[in-house]
Amino acid sequence: MTYLIEKYVALKNKYRNYDTKEALRRMQACRIALKELEDKGFRTGVEILGSINFGIVEPSSDIDCILLHYCDLHKDQECPEYCPNFLYESEEIKATLRRKLKNENLKVEFLDCINLRMVEKALESGNWQDHEVLRRLLFYRTIGRPVNRPLFIPYAEKLEENEEYIRDILEWGSEALSVYLGTSRHRFSFSKYNERIESSGLQLPHGLKEELESYLEQGEGTSPTSPEPAHYRE
Repeated sequence: MTYLIEKYVALKNKYRNYDTKEALRRMQACRIALKELEDKGFRTGVEILGSINFGIVEPSSDIDCILLHYCDLHKDQECPEYCPNFLYESEEIKATLRRKLKNENLKVEFLDCINLRMVEKALESGNWQDHEVLRRLLFYRTIGRPVNRPLFIPYAEKLEENEEYIRDILEWGSEALSVYLGTSRHRFSFSKYNERIESSGLQLPHGLKEELESYLEQGEGTSPTSPEPAHYRE
């Protein structure tokens, strides 16, 4: 059986063959933003979602991402929206991206925040199934496009060593993903990606179109029962 999330990842990887110059510029700007934060003593990473994740980006496109950081203020709970570390880091990233990309109107949105201190504590507990933060970490690592991957990849790799846990994640992640697959916005995104590729004079491979159809059809037939990842939006 091929899970929906596996089809999503396969599509994502194929669309990235068409990476636009704007997508590459934004990825580089993200790397610079995180490096500048690290120089100030803040170790952060991001998983990029949306159009940059698929590589089909225009200057007017928004940036949607997940922040991963170490926060000792809230290591026993989720970082609230008013967490000073989250507020400072997210605003610094936004400011750097707007400066580097020379776009003061650039919309950058942080859809979720994962405290790696919580991840460490959850991994040490041994009861991985009881900690949603681990599910969210692996879900975003599976579907996203990472910046500063070395910061958080050791945690994901540790989870991936457990085959039973991975099977659960594939099921849970596919159900969560199907929520967004059913939205018109998600479908419209693929239409935009295809139009941008073809307007550049390239033709989509027939196999890619077939995979996209299969992905969309499977999503229609999925009835999500799992709770969606906190704050995440397509």
